[in-house]
Amino acid sequence: LIMRAGSKMTETIAFVSGKGGVGKTSLAVNSAIKLAMGGGRVGILDADFGLSNANIMMGVKAEKTISDLLSGKHTLDEIITHTHAGVQLIPGGSGTTDTLNLGSEERWKIIRALDPMEKELDYLIVDTPAGASDSSIELAAAVDKVIVILVGEPTSFMDAYAFIKAINMEKGVTNFSVIVNMANSQDAAFKDFENFRKIVSKFLEVQLNLLGYLPGSKDVVQSIVARKPFILDEKSKRVVGKCLSNIVRNLVKAPANKPNGVHFFSSKESA
Repeated sequence: LIMRAGSKMTETIAFVSGKGGVGKTSLAVNSAIKLAMGGGRVGILDADFGLSNANIMMGVKAEKTISDLLSGKHTLDEIITHTHAGVQLIPGGSGTTDTLNLGSEERWKIIRALDPMEKELDYLIVDTPAGASDSSIELAAAVDKVIVILVGEPTSFMDAYAFIKAINMEKGVTNFSVIVNMANSQDAAFKDFENFRKIVSKFLEVQLNLLGYLPGSKDVVQSIVARKPFILDEKSKRVVGKCLSNIVRNLVKAPANKPNGVHFFSSKESA
């Protein structure tokens, strides 16, 4: 059973990546389902408004989205989509310009609009836009834990470093957890993480913590094509399930950042 000890507050977790195509949404979705399968009450906010695809990966239709909430057309209850293992999905916009070009005020409205969910969730997972945009930085700075998805190639290293630098300099975030995705082996994943940590700690005063790795697997690719999260597939669960269990176990224990500024589920906000 994956439950949080000693605290009734909702834990907020952002999945971020320096670039697209590294498996961020797949990891966010499967981690959310895994937490729910362990007894957690879980919500997932698809905040990747330009490439909103958490619902596609989960194989569910999202008729109403965050755009409808912002425009006042629908309430929060009306846009929530109930998915696998009871995970509540708050669907992103569908690449419409109003959600693509959200200003700071709209992002604040989205963060505050989720306040009513605080009493009914143990975890809120936020799938942020890839890259170091204003949206991804503000949303990632508004959570307890920032999870960086990394793959073992130079461009991923550079882009992930750029993201960490931006959110550290602009928002003072100092704790980051890392998942190495599409790794050739456990040893390769550890080596990639160590190399990345050395680069980052040379230039920035931040803490990096490895949550685990996921191997490059045909089953994961198949699950994305089939629109069925791999954690629900018996065959792929054998291959990557243990790795995901390890990631989620470490995720629950990972160090959190202190709230600073606008924060999900926080009535007390520092300026």
